[in-house]
Parts: sequence; structure tokens; C-alpha cells
Amino acid sequence: MLALARLNVEWTRVRAPIAGRVGRAEVTAGNLVQAGGGAGATGRLTTVVSLNPVYAPFEADEQSYLRYTSLAGAGGGVGPRAHAGVPVPVLLGLSDENGFPHRGTIDFVDNQLDTRTETVHVRAVFRNDERRFVPGLFARLKLEGSARRRAVLVSDRAVGTDQDKKFVLVLKGDGTLEYRPVQLGRVADGYRIVSAGLRAGERIVVNGLQRVRPGMKVTATTGPMLAAR
Repeated sequence: MLALARLNVEWTRVRAPIAGRVGRAEVTAGNLVQAGGGAGATGRLTTVVSLNPVYAPFEADEQSYLRYTSLAGAGGGVGPRAHAGVPVPVLLGLSDENGFPHRGTIDFVDNQLDTRTETVHVRAVFRNDERRFVPGLFARLKLEGSARRRAVLVSDRAVGTDQDKKFVLVLKGDGTLEYRPVQLGRVADGYRIVSAGLRAGERIVVNGLQRVRPGMKVTATTGPMLAAR
């Protein structure tokens, strides 16, 4: 009888398996409760969510997975740990934030693709020391898949469209403007990457692109090239 009493007392204490924040109490003092799993049995007492670290699961499409797998062979890395044991970085931005100010790492990549959706399940982990994140928030993620490289960046305001071509107007040494076709890449931190057609250090028209034309001589004023937001 003594052993049974001790066992019953042990069951009166519920210990959470994780540290975190407790939600609303589903059962309070004075409620009628019933043990067991049959009809009328009491359900969960409350919920506990982990706050630090937090996890951000997402699905990566097949093409992205193959691209990052190729980068792994070049030292870019993919999977829970990248080349030479360095974790793969991933950036996060909340719905009220510009860009991706929070940095975390990939801690899990599934071992197979879902043939129904042609995606693979991936999970990122982030520190949450300031308790900025709570479970269920919408987040935007950006996966860094390669090493940093130097690139020419311009504002989209400096890029003109000529039928199906993109161009910029380059200021030559004699003050005239030169029409320069360019090949554009993705947007990085509000600036457009120029993959071909423009060299670092060349000056281009940013404001008033519609008021000038190639071959025109202008008196240029140097100003900042602000990023598009």
C-alpha cells in the first residue's frame, strides 16, 4: 500500500520535458478530471513551447536542392554541416522587417525528396535570446549557398529598358553618355547585381534617365546610389 501511495503521489506532479513558455491552463483547481483514455478522460493540461532556440521548417524544391548540392562539391556546402564542418548559414526576416537581419544555421535536411511535391524538408535553427520570435510567426528565409564574391551593384532606377534589353548610360571621360547593354542578376540588399556589361568604378546615370540620351554631353553631379526598398 505504501508503494502504491508513493506512486500515486509521483503522478500528481507533471514535469515538462523542455524549458519554455506555458500557455493557457486547460485544467484548473476545482475541475472534475478523469484518468485513462476512454470517454470523459481529461485531455491536455496545457501547452509548453520552446523559445530558445527556435526552429523554422521549410520545403526546398528539387532544383534548389540540386543547385546547393553542386555548390557543396565546390566548397559551398549543403546539409546540416557544410564544407570543412562549417554550418550552412540561413537568413531570416519577419513580416515587419526589411531584408533578412537574423542569422541562423541549417540543422536538418531530410534524406529523401517527397515525390508528390518534388520538395525536400529542411529545418533552420535560430537563437532567440531577446524573445523576438514566437512559434507560428510568418518568416521569410534566404539560404546562403556559396562563398562571398565581389560583384557590381546598381540601383534599379539606373537601369533602362530597350525592348527586350536592359541598359545603363555610362559617363565617359569627355562628359558624354555611352549606351551600355548589361546583363542583370538577382537583387542583393536592395541593389541589382550586374553580371556583365559594367565594370567596377564606372559612373552611370541614376537620376533623370528619361531626360538624356546616348552621345549627349552632360554636366554630372556625383550623388549616392540609394538601394531600392
